Amino acid sequence: MGTWIPLLLLAVSVKQDQTPLRQSCGADAETVAKLPAGAEVTIGFVLSGEGAACYKITAKIDGKEVRGYVPGTALEGLDSFEQGLRSAPALGFSDVMTVVRPAASVAAGKPSSIADRTVSLLDSGQAQTALELIEPAARATKDPGLLALAGAAAWRADDSGKALKYWREALDLKPDPALEGLYKRVEKENTNDKSQARIYGIRIAFRYEPGAIGDDTAHAMVAALDQEFARVSGELGCSAPERIVAIAQSPDAYRKSTDAAEWSGGQYDGRIRVPVAAGEVMDASLHRTLAHEITHACLSLTGTWPAWLQEGLAQKLSGDAVSPQMRDHLAELAKDGKLTKLANLGQDWSRMDTAHALAAYGLALEAVDLLYATYGPDGLRNLLHNPGRLPSVTFELGHRLGL
Repeated sequence: MGTWIPLLLLAVSVKQDQTPLRQSCGADAETVAKLPAGAEVTIGFVLSGEGAACYKITAKIDGKEVRGYVPGTALEGLDSFEQGLRSAPALGFSDVMTVVRPAASVAAGKPSSIADRTVSLLDSGQAQTALELIEPAARATKDPGLLALAGAAAWRADDSGKALKYWREALDLKPDPALEGLYKRVEKENTNDKSQARIYGIRIAFRYEPGAIGDDTAHAMVAALDQEFARVSGELGCSAPERIVAIAQSPDAYRKSTDAAEWSGGQYDGRIRVPVAAGEVMDASLHRTLAHEITHACLSLTGTWPAWLQEGLAQKLSGDAVSPQMRDHLAELAKDGKLTKLANLGQDWSRMDTAHALAAYGLALEAVDLLYATYGPDGLRNLLHNPGRLPSVTFELGHRLGL
């Protein structure tokens, strides 16, 4: 079976008149309807295997809604889809720390060096070390701030059950609406997450849903993630003092535990999360998704970066390219003064409408392509190790892009 990739529910159109809409992807499958040229369709998902990609679509013919499958070659307007696949609202590490950091900043009535060191370790990706540091103090003092911080360390170390335990203790001692909201979100995530089987790679701690995801696919994903981390870390100069957590779930469990959109193909929230359909095997599409998310993980280990750099690098290092159509569209937007400046692109692109999101992804990749062309890989690594240069580099790239 090919790779199941959920897509934006974005209308595209049919290329040729009388295009067969079939019950399945097979060329000999029964025809449901014939689609007229130019008919708008809405994509639900795509199956991509060794042959041509096959799309499940919804269309209207004479006011009646029909559903079925067509090959990607039958559709127009698909070029920019890849740039919108991997953005989804998620509970990220920054969200957790926004809630926990104020409570932990003053523990036991005075500034806590243990709390400060724990936060520093968490920021550098050393969750297990942070947990080992904070747990004895949290248990001994029963201080709500330290308990909240211990919960954050446990969550980042991929032990949601222990995180909930510490947060419940903290809430029982000192009610906190923000922490209560965080508790409920993680409780929901934990209830719907059935990924209990574990595999450990060189740089990856991999958890997956047994029965829904085959053992062979799980092992192949670990190997791919290790391979991609070695490649991407060599490109960006990041290092992982502890294993990066990656989680593979059935599409249903993925959506329920993360509240991700139907079209989300993966996300990084401090842990890599990827939906994998039943029977799915490792192929080029899944490998590309893993490369995209490992780039986000790698960048997070080097600091905090603007969305355009994060998404541009994640696309480039997973093999994406700006289509000629998108490049022309960006040039037209820039000419009309409608293209958002790089520095003004926010962190949460999931709140954008489709048109703005696709343009944002295209602009981010165009900017990173220009960054490479101007400074090369060595210049990029120097930038990542000297973040003070980012504002001037961003301004220069924006100027050259016509912003």
